[in-house]
Amino acid sequence: MKKFSPKYFEEKYRILSNKLLAKSGFDENIKKARKKIGIPDNGFPSEVDLACFFIDQMSRKEFDGVVFKAFLEEYITKHKLSLNEKNKEQIINAYVEEASKEKNREKMTTKAIAWLSGNIANHNKMIIKAPFFEKNKVLSGIRQEVHNLTNKFWDYNLLDEPTMIHFTEKYLLLGDYGIDKYIESKISCPQCKYIGVTHFSPTRHNMNGENMGGKNYKFNNETVNFLSSQFNSSFLIIKPYASKKEVIEYIKDNWDDVKNNLIEKNIFYKQFDVNPSKIKKSDFERNRLVYGLYKLSKKELAEEYKKEGGKNPVPSYKEYIISFILQRKYKISMTPDAIKKMATRFAKSTKIEKEARDYEDFVDI
Repeated sequence: MKKFSPKYFEEKYRILSNKLLAKSGFDENIKKARKKIGIPDNGFPSEVDLACFFIDQMSRKEFDGVVFKAFLEEYITKHKLSLNEKNKEQIINAYVEEASKEKNREKMTTKAIAWLSGNIANHNKMIIKAPFFEKNKVLSGIRQEVHNLTNKFWDYNLLDEPTMIHFTEKYLLLGDYGIDKYIESKISCPQCKYIGVTHFSPTRHNMNGENMGGKNYKFNNETVNFLSSQFNSSFLIIKPYASKKEVIEYIKDNWDDVKNNLIEKNIFYKQFDVNPSKIKKSDFERNRLVYGLYKLSKKELAEEYKKEGGKNPVPSYKEYIISFILQRKYKISMTPDAIKKMATRFAKSTKIEKEARDYEDFVDI
């Protein structure tokens, strides 16, 4: 496998998603949340189905806002316009003209559904942060459920808070399909596939004031909030005249200092010895299978033992019974001692050991 290939990153995301889904009580809490907010038992089968569900919960005014937003993005892209006071009247007049025609209105509704579906599939911004979630009773309830699940189940071995929150949202609303599509979308994006590494280059949309370089040309509140949520990070500032080779060499020369600074200022990571190997490949499905068997009572294991051709007397210890079942039923060879150690480690990984920072810190990431 080529180093840092899509397959490499997919494995990393799968490790994190598997760790989350294996958390004790996570699936049960997801099912309760789905039932509470009217989502199918396994989540919606597609982004379009979910978009239609959202629309069904909206007031006419809220839906008109979605229709306008979909029109706005298409119009300014098509006509290569920027959003400012100068273009405001032109955009509004164009919207009113198109919306006034019945056939166009139907077409705009279809485009709104497509636009909303695309936003649901976005791997950077969370759909529950959309404005129409703020005051709508049902939709704000969905946002609260994601908040509750995040606060309850995140802990240090999941490492990347934004990724975990996206996994939670996608799994709650779209089930396994949501997880798969999120990972597929992340690893196909060169800027987004790296876990724990990204870049931020501000544009005029991040700034207050109009004159570049002027004393009032400062980050706006939204940008300040975003950067503040990254207080546990280090930023690399690259000027337009720096070359790629110089940037790479800078990182090589200063990596130890940068990394030491990151760990020293984050007692949380220092305490748990965070390093890249924390997201390491393991035979997750096999481990979960062993753990599932280990949780069974000896009576249940004895029945399975006899079903697989085991002879009396049944072994006294569970791990000996499990070793026999694994060999006969799954063609997996494991010693009783290895089974006990693996089940113990897996059980520990399903427990929640640390609370996350507030979910609101990460919803715009």
